[in-house]
This record gives sequence, C-alpha cells and structure tokens, in this order.
Amino acid sequence: MMRNVIAAVVAGSLMMLWQTLSHTVLELHAVQEKYTPKNAAILKMLTDSLGAEGQYFLPGMPPGTSMDNMEKLMDVAKGKPWAVINYHSSLNTEMTGNILRGLGANIIIAFVLVWLLGKMSSMSFGSVLMASLAVGFISFSVFPYPMYFWYKTPGIRSELIDALAAFGLAGLWLGWYLPGKKR
Repeated sequence: MMRNVIAAVVAGSLMMLWQTLSHTVLELHAVQEKYTPKNAAILKMLTDSLGAEGQYFLPGMPPGTSMDNMEKLMDVAKGKPWAVINYHSSLNTEMTGNILRGLGANIIIAFVLVWLLGKMSSMSFGSVLMASLAVGFISFSVFPYPMYFWYKTPGIRSELIDALAAFGLAGLWLGWYLPGKKR
C-alpha cells in the first residue's frame, strides 16, 4: 500500500508541476485570459447589469420559456454576437488554498490511476504509459472538449496538451516505478 501511496504522490505532484508550467512559464493558456483596455467599464456594466454571481449565456432565455419561443429566439439570434460570462463579485487573489486543492485533487486522481493500473494482468513501462495517456485523453474528452464544441471555449489545444502532458508525465513515472515491483 505504501508503494501505491508513493506512486500517487509523485505522479500527482508531476501532474501539478505540468499544470503550473502550462499556466505560467509556458503561457499555454494566454488565449483564455485575453486583455481589454476597457476592463473597468465592462466590469462596471456587468456589476450594474448582473449583480448575482454565476455563469451567463447571452442571449439567454427566461426560465420557463417554451420550446416554440426558444426556437424563435434562437432564430432571431442566429448569426449575431453571443457570449458566455463567468461573473464574480469579488476577486480573491489568495493562492495557497487553490494550490493545495489542486495538488490534493491531482494526488487523488493519481491514486485512482495507480489503482486502475494495478488491475492490469501484466504491467510494462509501455502499457502503463499508454494506459495513462488514454486516461488523459478520456479526461480531456469528458469536459474541455464538449465545452469547446458547445460554447467555443478558447484554448482547446492547450487543454489537450495539458491532459496528455500531465498524464504522460505521470505515466512515465508510474511506468518506471510500478512494473515488476511488489505492490
């Protein structure tokens, strides 16, 4: 069991390292955080217009809108500008909690990956690496990719690179550490 814990802690830390590099030094996610010189005016307008925290889809429809009216509203909106807005009333710049939650989540994910890999009838460096990459591709396909094809979220290539690189690094470590060793 201790061997699996060590495997998961190192793999989760490698995943977190990749995510940190991806969002900082490598700037792979810059397209998801574009700048506008109209920051203050837009934020004031959003605060005055929205008030409540949440994600908004514009043009939106009031709750309870009938399917017929939804279709009519969508026909009117077709070809016109639209937006998805994530609005928050207060920016929290404290990073420690978020970093610890991210690291903890990565270690738990890695522990689940180690458990899944342990179910393989025979484990080799290559099979562990490929299984890890497969899990990375699955994780990309479950959330970032559907968000892209429904909401055209920017940075889809960065999200794919992140999933494959994070799980690839974990797979390299696990492929070296786990095969042939007593678990």
